[in-house]
Amino acid sequence: MHVFVIGGTGTISRAIVRELLSQGHTVTVYNRGTRTDKPPAGVEVIQGDRTNRELFESTLRKRTFDVAIDMISFNAADAASTIRALPNIGQLIQTSTVMTYGPPFTSLYQDINAPLNGRHDGGYGAGKVAADELLLEQAQRGGVPVTIVKPSFTFGPGQPLFRQVDWGTNWIDRLRKGKPIIEANEGDNFFQFLPAADAATAYVALCGLKAAHQRIVHVVNPTALTWHEWHGLAAQAVGVPLETVSIPWDILVAADAKRYSALTTCLGHTQVFSPQSLLDLVPTWQPRVPLGAAVAETIEWLTKNDRIDNADTDLLEDRLIAAMRQLRSSVQDA
Repeated sequence: MHVFVIGGTGTISRAIVRELLSQGHTVTVYNRGTRTDKPPAGVEVIQGDRTNRELFESTLRKRTFDVAIDMISFNAADAASTIRALPNIGQLIQTSTVMTYGPPFTSLYQDINAPLNGRHDGGYGAGKVAADELLLEQAQRGGVPVTIVKPSFTFGPGQPLFRQVDWGTNWIDRLRKGKPIIEANEGDNFFQFLPAADAATAYVALCGLKAAHQRIVHVVNPTALTWHEWHGLAAQAVGVPLETVSIPWDILVAADAKRYSALTTCLGHTQVFSPQSLLDLVPTWQPRVPLGAAVAETIEWLTKNDRIDNADTDLLEDRLIAAMRQLRSSVQDA
């Protein structure tokens, strides 16, 4: 197959490109060409910005592909542009997100029929819901066949390694320097963490699969971990014991609403989704990359590319930890 990837240099899409090549497929990517890691040899690169819709659409209408994978469609306008650019594509795989379901999340191991509470978040989730619905509606009218893929937390070389409380990277530096890190509410909420290479095998298995047309598919790790367990994997990767200090998430948000804002949306909630929609289509799929090895590889990439922030320049975490320890000490002494 000739597979076209809109994006192609992000964390998941780089892994998809490598997996496609390993299986002998022809690959063309479309992106701005600004990433540090360039596509592998043998990949055709069309450089462009998809937000320049006129050029994006006119360029691609001249081309023919078997399957397109859209990694950077974030709203209905993006999705409509993709359809105009590729009106005759055999299958469009749209990268959505489990954040279309919330928060709030209604249950554990939610399936594809769970309420789309993300449509009310006013941002990322709402945009993805709108894009997904537009694509499915046009497919039902006889338009381009569509597969909606909803990944959970997917990670790997090429992007920061996130923790529970914020989107920074200095927590890895804190671990290396023997400093404790903050966890919200003991880090006991569950998430599904999936190496990008495992997500890629799922995407490629769906390419050209007619049974996946007009289907919504969760690409998630069947095994969930707590954030505390996740932080422990990072500590193991850098060869240090994990030391944490638990602080209620509402106190963290009160201390810095911008920095800790994700605790009020996704990071502060248990999110566990059923993989059955994928297994119904690809029964043999399963994660194969050990999580610890994937975490270590990601930290190695971040280190090599100087993408880990210096923890010594950020005093807020130290102040919050000191305050919580003082509070607990005073309570114990009372």
